[in-house]
Amino acid sequence: MKRQRINDPRTNKLRKNKLVEKIVPGADGLIRDEGKVIFVPGVLPGEEIDFKILEEKKKFSRGICTHIHKSSADRIAAECPLYGSCGGCNFQHLKYEKQLEAKTMFLRDMFKKMAGIELAENLEFTPSKPFAYRQRIQIHSDGQHVGFKARRKDSIISVKNCPILLPSLNQYLKSSDPSAFIGRKTLFATDNTVFEDSDKREIAIEIEGRQLFFRADLFFQSNALILKDLLDSALQNLQGDNVLDLYCGVGLFSVFLRDNFSKITAIEINPEAESFYRKNMEGYDYDYFAMSLEEWLKKGFYKRTAPVDAIVLDPPRTGLSDSVRTFLSDHPVDNLIYVSCDPATQARDTKSLLQSGYKIETVRGFDFYPQTNHMESLVRFIR
Repeated sequence: MKRQRINDPRTNKLRKNKLVEKIVPGADGLIRDEGKVIFVPGVLPGEEIDFKILEEKKKFSRGICTHIHKSSADRIAAECPLYGSCGGCNFQHLKYEKQLEAKTMFLRDMFKKMAGIELAENLEFTPSKPFAYRQRIQIHSDGQHVGFKARRKDSIISVKNCPILLPSLNQYLKSSDPSAFIGRKTLFATDNTVFEDSDKREIAIEIEGRQLFFRADLFFQSNALILKDLLDSALQNLQGDNVLDLYCGVGLFSVFLRDNFSKITAIEINPEAESFYRKNMEGYDYDYFAMSLEEWLKKGFYKRTAPVDAIVLDPPRTGLSDSVRTFLSDHPVDNLIYVSCDPATQARDTKSLLQSGYKIETVRGFDFYPQTNHMESLVRFIR
């Protein structure tokens, strides 16, 4: 169906005094008007607004708020002057404690919708420092501007200071030359140094007394401030002889799993991560497979692995493939720890695991990305 835009007279009608029902996982407000659902960014539950339609689709529409008649008591002024035009944050207009409540609701709603289960009333959601927390970012340049992508546009917003970034990253942005590169660049910052993905320099950071090595072009969490909470929750009372660390990256979980397991089997698809995993695990007993988990299964390497006591998995946003879900169902373990950056795919996979006989012990959210709708969530399964 052809999309209709705001300059189409059929969709350009101003809708007045409409009530925002709730916030949905994408952080937009949900409004019902003339029998249709409309998603409007930057609005809060209970607010009465005027809006215009930006885009019509078959089952829903997207709009833009033109006026707020009645504001929510939870609304605050955004810290960033670029808020609303920059494509990064989408929750700066909401009090931080209410952001946590909203994300807890998103987690509950997703598991009810995708897995058909009600999460416990005491669902815990770990907060973070609301600002100056982020140490890994992607910036863009078109030769004239250096910064972030604009909201729902392909243009680039010039950014010299972002309130969610570490001070060292803001200093980097202030001194950036737009003509120095064209395209996208990944940065990782410590308190005093900014590393670029192109320079291939080794980064060393300390977490819970352990030093981990990696590079800016390899995946690592963007918020180290609450990594301890995630690790403590994931690895609590986890012990045995053999453990699988799936989607292991440079070995964040393995470095701590090695204290309570005799042998670790690790699988990671990115070949660039292997040397860092081996360096981080030097002196410990492990088997490392530089391949996709699907290839590891297809080649039957799992048949050569000793009986496994626990599995830790931290897949990409897409979640688990059919073959991985089948493997986990056919080879149950006493403890399975599933960390995810997308509760929708995690909830989808949870349904499959529950059907195969696993039970949920705990679910917990972690606010790795304050001022945005994004989160990390952890599910502990037992048999």
